[in-house]
Parts: sequence; C-alpha cells; structure tokens
Amino acid sequence: MACYSGKCERCGKTHCSQRKGDIVVCDCWKYCPMCGAEMTPYAPDLTLNTYGFDNRRDLAVLMVCTLHFPMFFSTRKPVEVTCT
Repeated sequence: MACYSGKCERCGKTHCSQRKGDIVVCDCWKYCPMCGAEMTPYAPDLTLNTYGFDNRRDLAVLMVCTLHFPMFFSTRKPVEVTCT
C-alpha cells in the first residue's frame, strides 16, 4: 500500500499516511525547544475575563516547561501537516 508523506514546517519531522490529502497534527509543539522534555499544559490562576485585551480572550501561552528557572512558557501552537 502506498505511503503518502508530509513534512512538518517547524521541526522537519516526516509523517506518513495511507491516504493522500490526510492532515496530521505534528506533536512538536508539546516539547520544550530548549531541553526537549515534554511540557505540561499551562493553567493560569486567573479567569479568562480578567486578562482579556480589546474584548479578546486569547490565551497566548499554551504549555509550560517547569525544568527551567525561570519556567519556559511556550506560545507554540499545533502544526497541521498535509500528506501528499
């Protein structure tokens, strides 16, 4: 069976799928770019309506690596890879 592949534009990892046009989410956004350890989800202490900006409630920090001092707060988001 054919293997269709696509490369992540951020980390360069190649993903394969058996169907052409499949979209795969690369997991590189979950790993710390400084040490390579898997980060944990960031949960702020505040409610969303406390720190909104211009009526937006976007949370820029998604993951945190607690192995560093000060902690590393990541703003990376998942990357979709299209297998062609």
